[in-house]
Amino acid sequence: MRVVVTGGSGLAGRAVVAHLVQRGMDVTNVDLVSSDGPTPFRRVDLGDLGQVYGCLRGADAVVHFGAIPRPTFDVPEVVFRTNVMGTFNVLEAASALGITRVVSASSVSVLGYPFHERPFAPDYVPIDEAHRLQPQDAYALSKLTGEELAAGFARRGRLSVVSLRFSWIHTPETFAAQVRPLWSDAAAGVSNLWSYVDARDVAEAVRLALTAEIDGHEACFMAAPDSFMPVPSRELVAEFYPTTVVKEGFGDHDSLLSSAKAERLLGFLAKHTWRSYGIETEGGGSI
Repeated sequence: MRVVVTGGSGLAGRAVVAHLVQRGMDVTNVDLVSSDGPTPFRRVDLGDLGQVYGCLRGADAVVHFGAIPRPTFDVPEVVFRTNVMGTFNVLEAASALGITRVVSASSVSVLGYPFHERPFAPDYVPIDEAHRLQPQDAYALSKLTGEELAAGFARRGRLSVVSLRFSWIHTPETFAAQVRPLWSDAAAGVSNLWSYVDARDVAEAVRLALTAEIDGHEACFMAAPDSFMPVPSRELVAEFYPTTVVKEGFGDHDSLLSSAKAERLLGFLAKHTWRSYGIETEGGGSI
């Protein structure tokens, strides 16, 4: 399979490129930032439809990760325009060129977390795809718009699109540096719903989405099965989201996000959790 990965120089993109190459796929990394990875690299501005046509020609599938990854990286209109037009151009070119599968990086942000201006509580946990979506910031709105674009292009009947709604993506190193300090301040992680996913599981989810038997457009949450806090999830919900309904069967350390749809449609099961990283707890041991 000949796969073009947009944004293949980023944290998650690098993991995706390496995993697909390892599985025998012919991968090209398309980005504005060069990479020393194991694949050909093409510098492409996704905002230029002509450049997108050029880089996708001859591909069997596209993995679309190219975007401004958070609303704090630029002014709102640039974040929204860049992400939406990049997604539109990828879908437009893929559809016209006869590419039949696009896997697009969406985000848990479509729910409205973590960059909301006015805080709100989830209706229930664990959150699944039936939960209402309440995005507020430019990044979240761009991701929801991207999903609507994907659904619209899929309705044409020439390609299918899988939108993977990733939670906070980490490697063991970034988890230790960025998330481990939040263990002493649960409030600092509340806007992220204390959820995360390992970059290696992101890569595996992409591979599965490339080959899954799917027609049309499907959106799936992607998260590790546990929260990133060592304290029980039920305690976190009770303290910070007291009005949220806790569904029957919600476990002590379960993630607030359900990946059940991804398991059903793609066969996805996250294999890497922070408890396998060997990170020391407050008592000096590791979990």
